[in-house]
Amino acid sequence: MNKVWILLGVLLAGLPVWAAPAVPSNPNVLLITLDTVRLDRISFYSDAYVRTPHIDALARKSAVFAHAFANTVLTRPSHTNILTGTTPPYHGVSDNPGFKLENRYLTLAEYLKERGYATSAFIGAFVLDSQFGLDQGFDLYDDINGIQEFGQLDYVERRADQVVEPAIAWIASQDKKWFSWIHIFDPHDPYTPPEPYAREYAFDPYSGEMAFIDAQLGRLFDALAKSGTLDRTVVILTSDHGEAFGEKEEVRHGFFAYNNTIHIPLILYIPGGGPKVVSENASHLDIFPTVCDLLGSPLPSHLQGESLLPLIDGRTRRKAEIYFESLSPHLTMASAPLRGFIQGNQKFIDLPIKEVYDLAADPKEEKNLGPTADIPRLSKTLEDLMKNLEGPGTTQDIKGKNPEIGPLLTSLGYLAGKPTKKKSYGIEDDLKTLYPLIAQVRLAIDDYREKRPEAAIKKLQTILRIRPNYVNAYAILADIHYSLAKLDLAETVLSDGLEKNPETIALASRLGIVSAMLKKYDKAIAYLEECTEKDPYHPDWFNFLGWAYMGAGKLDRAKENLQKALKISPSMDAAHNNLGYLHLTLFLKTKDRESLDEALRSFDRALAVNPGLIPAQKGREAVLGYQRQPDPPKKKGS
Repeated sequence: MNKVWILLGVLLAGLPVWAAPAVPSNPNVLLITLDTVRLDRISFYSDAYVRTPHIDALARKSAVFAHAFANTVLTRPSHTNILTGTTPPYHGVSDNPGFKLENRYLTLAEYLKERGYATSAFIGAFVLDSQFGLDQGFDLYDDINGIQEFGQLDYVERRADQVVEPAIAWIASQDKKWFSWIHIFDPHDPYTPPEPYAREYAFDPYSGEMAFIDAQLGRLFDALAKSGTLDRTVVILTSDHGEAFGEKEEVRHGFFAYNNTIHIPLILYIPGGGPKVVSENASHLDIFPTVCDLLGSPLPSHLQGESLLPLIDGRTRRKAEIYFESLSPHLTMASAPLRGFIQGNQKFIDLPIKEVYDLAADPKEEKNLGPTADIPRLSKTLEDLMKNLEGPGTTQDIKGKNPEIGPLLTSLGYLAGKPTKKKSYGIEDDLKTLYPLIAQVRLAIDDYREKRPEAAIKKLQTILRIRPNYVNAYAILADIHYSLAKLDLAETVLSDGLEKNPETIALASRLGIVSAMLKKYDKAIAYLEECTEKDPYHPDWFNFLGWAYMGAGKLDRAKENLQKALKISPSMDAAHNNLGYLHLTLFLKTKDRESLDEALRSFDRALAVNPGLIPAQKGREAVLGYQRQPDPPKKKGS
């Protein structure tokens, strides 16, 4: 049997009977999400790889869920599930690129803010930047992770210590009840722990990342304990999804939905409560209703999970099935969609090659019981579950009845790749059949990271000959050419991708940006106007559209689009810089000193965000030079 399950069984047998806690009135709520953390890298669950003493200390006085599951296998969808208490069939966020949570959805932060809580979030990577909609309800959304440059393959991030430090300061400054969300991204690849962990875990840097973040969480927990705050704070610690290291032939995550990526840690510390290992199934959807239950506040009727408190008390789930999905491959390479559910010990994965597992007898999912299972019954259960999860709100807006949201939802599939819809999918569309291609893409990314771009390019070119509708492969190949300053090759790749995958905004937007860089302004404007019309939430697209209009000499349209970019992302250094040059151009045309002052303000704003931005430095120097020049003498009679 899996070592994780043996250890949890021992813990379960040795803990006292759970007693319902006397929860403090109006407790603080602390949500900690660890990105890409496997269950077996927290030593309370398994001591096979790394020690996490600070997380373990929290677990020993908490309810620990042995069978908790993520509903999706990617960061943005999983956090959307957690913060809304709903699934992608309801809120629509099924992938990272191209998806944004709309304002019409209630978040946990909004719910608590309505009840008098101060709210904050401290975010570890760009994938959860405020522009993607998860900032709703937060008084402070600290997502200052650096500049995510166009064509950058990895998300810009900051280390756990840089996330925990401002969180500790904010919590210490509060004089009323508060809710804080801390997101730590370090365990996501590439695995690069700082010293001394890099040296101590030279052969297992992923575990080194875990040792480092445990030490940083120790600082947080110590600060809470020393101030007496922990005694009146509910702490929820989980991961958004796990990570695969070759089990079931997957490496990393985002493709399959086996237990290595959806079986996640979930620890619930309740002041006044005792330790308990809970064997009943749980999921991310249960976090929101649990907080409501702890506060004695009504549960919003649309929530799709259930409170964990009855489960801790030994009762069984009321909502038996836990839904999960992995749709990124469907959206980016036209594979069959992967959806399924867990009910008790049974897990059903709906793909052309059906998969059924007994998780109690076979936690590593080595024996597929699909050939002898009642597949029609399982398929009908999944169909009914999805109908129940969809909800009237999603259906209404997909039909376009909401004029604000309709255009975005209509284009969601288009955003991520607009796969060709098929009435049925065959074995050739099954993810198990297609995984060798995604494995090659990931090897190509590794080649690029390890300074072997030519090897990466060859792999991607081969993949595209085999699967010409693999949108992500075109995007990655173009990004690599861009990083090598080969814009003409990036343009060719994107044009070829669009020819084979018409109306694919992930490629059209890149082609528009590359065209602007090549000074093909009319072409850039045509593509970017189409992209911003279909998805009006990407500041990069408005920024480059503004730049293209500047290049075409249409300064009014340029200003309009740069301002749209800044409305979406007020701290966007590139847009402030471009706006500075626009005002500088206006000054040179009109000699209007107000335009010069506006240019200086824009350059200063850009440099406040990114002090090393050389174009803004040079623009500012030029403005100061013009400001030192005297005004031209006025003509007589004027």
